[in-house]
Amino acid sequence: MARAHILPDHEHLLAIYELMSDGILIVDAEGVIVCANPAAAHMLAGRTRMLEGEVFGFPIADRNAVIIDLLTDVRDVRTAEMRVAAIEWRGEAAHLLSLRDITQQTTLLHQLEQAANFDLVTGLPNRGQFQRRLEQAIRESRRHGGLIAVLFIDLDDFKRVNDQHGHDVGDVYLKMVGQRLNDLLREEDSAARLAGDEFTVLLTQLEQPRDAEAVALKIVASLGLPFDIGAHTITSAASIGIAIFPHDADAGHALVSRADAAMYEAKRAGKNMYRFYSEAT
Repeated sequence: MARAHILPDHEHLLAIYELMSDGILIVDAEGVIVCANPAAAHMLAGRTRMLEGEVFGFPIADRNAVIIDLLTDVRDVRTAEMRVAAIEWRGEAAHLLSLRDITQQTTLLHQLEQAANFDLVTGLPNRGQFQRRLEQAIRESRRHGGLIAVLFIDLDDFKRVNDQHGHDVGDVYLKMVGQRLNDLLREEDSAARLAGDEFTVLLTQLEQPRDAEAVALKIVASLGLPFDIGAHTITSAASIGIAIFPHDADAGHALVSRADAAMYEAKRAGKNMYRFYSEAT
């Protein structure tokens, strides 16, 4: 004989509703909350309290999962996955909403994306992210015109900074270098840290190579100023190589390589200066 399914009674359903970790809301046709479990109250308010009679405040429609950000009463932002189903509540059209807190997963995903695309010391784009931005800039230049410049920057005597002041001070110095580079650039341009004491700057939508020269001059001057880090004052400088697309190379990797070669010419010429790439380099 088949075993009959036993439906939970009202008290069991209520206990499940109260103890669920997902937020459960019933919202009427006017967007007003008519029922909410404690998990929903915690997500929306930051503490357990009644939500009935309040306006939900988000667009509601029958749909697949949608991600929403919830600002709680305690100024905490939670990220939730919301699912919606049309129901009837006490004879009137309404919506049943489930809210699943995915704040930790979203934060972890953001941290993984940051680690994959940005340098942990300076916060600048890393080598991979820079290369992707360069390739995108080249595609845009081929479609719409305009020159691109890659500035390859190597800090002069960075080993001395680490040896004299330690790696912690060296890391702060690298971060400050990144900040100075960003301060000199337009919104459409970007700086990156490739590795160690090597940085790059990507300049887009240039009209002439002299535009890149003007930026290089500013960088040499800025990085030549002292860096005050706690009780330490660091004096340093930078050597810069410049390569122009499409004059010097028609591909991203070649452009970076030729800017690197030009940077070594600046080193050989005495450091603390810039050089354009030339066939004689």
